[in-house]
Amino acid sequence: MADVTQNGFARRIRALLPTGWFPAAPGTGESEQAPVLNALLQGFGSVFAWVWGLLASTNDQTRLATMTGAFLDMFAADFFGTTLTRNPGESDDAFRTRIEEALFPSLGTRPDVVNVITDEVGQAGRVIEPRNATDCKGLSTLASPAIGGGYGYGVAALRYGSRGVPFQLFAQLPTGDTNLPATQTLTRIANVMPAGTIAWVQDVETLD
Repeated sequence: MADVTQNGFARRIRALLPTGWFPAAPGTGESEQAPVLNALLQGFGSVFAWVWGLLASTNDQTRLATMTGAFLDMFAADFFGTTLTRNPGESDDAFRTRIEEALFPSLGTRPDVVNVITDEVGQAGRVIEPRNATDCKGLSTLASPAIGGGYGYGVAALRYGSRGVPFQLFAQLPTGDTNLPATQTLTRIANVMPAGTIAWVQDVETLD
């Protein structure tokens, strides 16, 4: 392995100088007798070591997996403009993960909607599809939760399905208030929904 340190480059330059011009080079067993020359060579060695380090660092910046710092920000700007920027205090690894997810997104599935809500709110929230029996169940009472699993008519959290509203879902976001959902959240949910589908989104204080 080549010595690419400051001293390594200085020794390599010294070895290239014509024999007899200066006292013996380091490593020959003789004492160093050219301190001024050595200082100059150390200066050259410092520059070459810095350039070598810059080249090695630049090589890392050619791949998303090894990019760091401002190169990650430039990569995101090249592909996504101002729609994907680094959050305050966000680490390179966390930012890289978000870039990879944006480059190769999973779209069109229920888990994608849940993931967007989790990312925006910090909790998974609740997604209800009227035609999904797992979400809505059937008739039930508090006294007999085994029938329908405690969902539907007769329970506090009334949720019953309908075959008349295909390709729709209701999403409840546990934001802690009842304000209208943020535009960014609505846009991100719309971006992962399949074409021709509808999402009804609601901010809620708690999930009953």
